[in-house]
Formats: sequence, structure tokens, C-alpha cells
Amino acid sequence: MKTIRSLNDLTPYGIKPLTGEACGLMYRILCDVTESGRKIVAKTLGIPQLSLPDAWNRGSATDPHIGSIMLAPEMYLVLAVFALLEAGCIEVWQVRDDGLIGIESDDSADMIEASRRLIGDRMQRSFGYRGTAGDRNRHQMSGRVE
Repeated sequence: MKTIRSLNDLTPYGIKPLTGEACGLMYRILCDVTESGRKIVAKTLGIPQLSLPDAWNRGSATDPHIGSIMLAPEMYLVLAVFALLEAGCIEVWQVRDDGLIGIESDDSADMIEASRRLIGDRMQRSFGYRGTAGDRNRHQMSGRVE
């Protein structure tokens, strides 16, 4: 199981929060993204060819920062759903007051059931790629996905 409870927890998925001082409203957080982070943001927003402004920092030689974006703190929930699913989780649980839990394919049935009982009525929603075209639904008349 994997958990994400804040915007900071998205760093391993290629979305690295930098500062809140860049926002004139003192609301959004300036984040650098790697290519994997850009893909998560693009999938979340439904913009496959998402283009971003230049990154503020270089990142590492093996995983460079390729762009930047200003994100409201509340965006972590929707980004985290896609980050966990894209990281291979088969299901993501939204837990009231405790962020998101990603269920991995190698998690034992006993561990999943014990976690479900522990969470109880704090479970708000479950997400998974259950659409007719993965994260999208195919339009029945045209067959179009995007």
C-alpha cells in the first residue's frame, strides 16, 4: 500500500513543491515537475499535450525537472489519485481526514480487508481505471476517446 496525504507526498511521482511565495495570492504553490510529473498533471487535467513553463531547478541528471506549474494545495487529492494509479495501484481509496491509500497488486487480500475494516466509515470513495477506455470513457456514437 502507498499513501499520499499532502502535496509534498507527490515528490516521488515527479511533482516537487518549491515555494508559496511565487503566488501573488499567497495561495498556490510553485512546483517543478519531471516528465513523469508532467504526464500525471496532463492526465489529471485531460490535456495530453500539456506544455509547461520552464522549470526553476534542474533536478537530477537521471530525472531532470522539465517544467513548472502553480498548484492550489487542494489539487493534491486529484493529482494523487492519478499518481497512484499511474504508479501501478489497482485501486485508490479516499479516506476522510487521512488522504489517499493506493492498493497495490501484490497487497495481500488479508491486508486489504484489515485496512478496509480499520478505515470503516471514514472511506469516502474508491477510484480505479474502470472506464471503457482506461481513465476515459469511449463515446458510444463516435467511438472517440479524446
